[in-house]
Amino acid sequence: MNRSTSEKSDLSNIALIGSGPTALYVLKYIWEHIDILKSQIKKITIFERDKVLGMGMPYHPKTTDIFNLANISSEEIPMLQESFGDWLRRQDSDLLKKMNVTDFPIKDSEVYSRVALGHYFEEQFRKLIVALVSKGVEVVEKVKCEVVDVSTDPENKEVTIIDCHQDEYQFSSIIIANGHEWKEEDQPDAGYFASPWPIHKLIPKNEAGYNFPVGTLGASLSAFDVVTSLAHRHGEFSKVDRKLTFKINEGNPDFRLVLHSAEGWLPHLQYEQKEPIREIYRHFTRSMLLDLIDDNGLIRIEQFFDKLCRPALITAFRKDKILDVAMKLEDSNFTFKDLVEVMADKHEYVNSFEGMKKEMVTAKNSVYNNIPIYWMETLDDLMYSLNYHADLLPAEDHLFFHKEIMSFLMNVIAALPLQSAEILLALYEADCIELKPGFVEFPDDAFKNGKTKISVKATDDKTEDLEYKIFVNCGGGTKLELADYPFQSLVKEGVVSVATSKCISQKDCADLLKEEEQDRLIKTANGAEMKLSGIQIDSSYRTVNKKGLANHFLYDINFTHTGGLRPYSYGLQACSATSLIMVESWLAEITDNKEMSAEIETITELYENTEGL
Repeated sequence: MNRSTSEKSDLSNIALIGSGPTALYVLKYIWEHIDILKSQIKKITIFERDKVLGMGMPYHPKTTDIFNLANISSEEIPMLQESFGDWLRRQDSDLLKKMNVTDFPIKDSEVYSRVALGHYFEEQFRKLIVALVSKGVEVVEKVKCEVVDVSTDPENKEVTIIDCHQDEYQFSSIIIANGHEWKEEDQPDAGYFASPWPIHKLIPKNEAGYNFPVGTLGASLSAFDVVTSLAHRHGEFSKVDRKLTFKINEGNPDFRLVLHSAEGWLPHLQYEQKEPIREIYRHFTRSMLLDLIDDNGLIRIEQFFDKLCRPALITAFRKDKILDVAMKLEDSNFTFKDLVEVMADKHEYVNSFEGMKKEMVTAKNSVYNNIPIYWMETLDDLMYSLNYHADLLPAEDHLFFHKEIMSFLMNVIAALPLQSAEILLALYEADCIELKPGFVEFPDDAFKNGKTKISVKATDDKTEDLEYKIFVNCGGGTKLELADYPFQSLVKEGVVSVATSKCISQKDCADLLKEEEQDRLIKTANGAEMKLSGIQIDSSYRTVNKKGLANHFLYDINFTHTGGLRPYSYGLQACSATSLIMVESWLAEITDNKEMSAEIETITELYENTEGL
């Protein structure tokens, strides 16, 4: 883990690439420690490709729709200058209506439109800039100014940013926080869209709308954005005896939505939480974690599960009165994979919509009567902790985590708001939506003849060929390869390098990889390693060069870029924690002359002692 460098960070002239939520929390934590940092930070330049600072892509009116809901409530959002709930309560009725906030009174436990969240973030960003300027920090705003490349000089004394106008700027340090990126191109002539964003490209251009099925790859939260946006344009929702119903427009009798999900799962539903804000060491101590590190400096994921997760999960399942699972967990032979299989079976239904109806009873009871579902909350906490120690996992366990665990976790943790579930069930009752299980593949001629062709391979190995006039890929972005890193000069200069993990056994790693993936294995002076997605970072989010040394001048807190070594970084709480870890590492260097990423003992000390982690 030791990637130390004798160089110290020069924070005098910082560039912040991007102004979404992660960048917002960078400014928040700089502001919270401004009495120390004002002697170091003289100037911050913020680059944003849009004309508005602070909103972030998922929350921007240009990108999302007023019918698209956030999946996080005010009480789950790490505090900014004011809470989201308080901000909503002081807005006038015209703006609330514009943001589709129509249910009153405003509740801190309720979810609202993502557009509302974007306006809230924009105002918090603006307030933080004003606050920093009041303390003598110069803040330069470069809007409508996309960064196209970053490079360094041979001495690494300055870092240069090149923007889309080919103007160059020099900085002492750069923080990359540029958010979502999609490399795949839309094929509009074939009705294929590589992502749902911006959502407005999917909305019919005329009132006639669509009179044919629309398909999605995935049944994730982004797929439900497609569902809600299109459903509101093709019919009308109304409440009958407090139950939401949907009536399709007379001119669109053949409109329907077809969700393709490999496992045939719909997400778990929103649930009440006892502790809405995650903590790294809530269920075990730092010393318990350190005790698991072996002579090779690694932690095995099954050991992590057995020693740290099992006791907490037994307690959680007992609180939830799911005693059969608690009893299984008491058997030391019951593994992490076993738990995932048992809980997936409990969520698996012949008809997922009928299953959602049943789960709505439990979810409503949890949310409306403030009854936590402890096992979900505890599992999220434990995986949140694992995320910040994932660089200690060997390659074999990274493969296991992604193959056996990750899809289940995302289905549980990316919980669907109850309002969204009610919309789904209303569409189901109106026979306007269906879920098709099976793996989707695109044939060679997928995008010809004005339609998108797909092949769906079901669990019984039967293949069904389908065509769609509109098909939307909602499967999320692909994993980042070094060749796709947005600032290629840094790659060519060897300033950034590919993320890797040690193999315990090169043969075992090779056996776990597909034939076309064998090139992920590399030989190093320290033995066999496996390439992960994204770039190498240290625990303070400094990038690491091809010599294995951390760059004191270049930080990357973009989750897509760091997803190999931080695989469970999702949502606003991870935005906050990532920014906080980076800023706290600066403070340790300034006040205590400590390099927090030098050893596992020091960074875990930071985790343990920092409020908000």
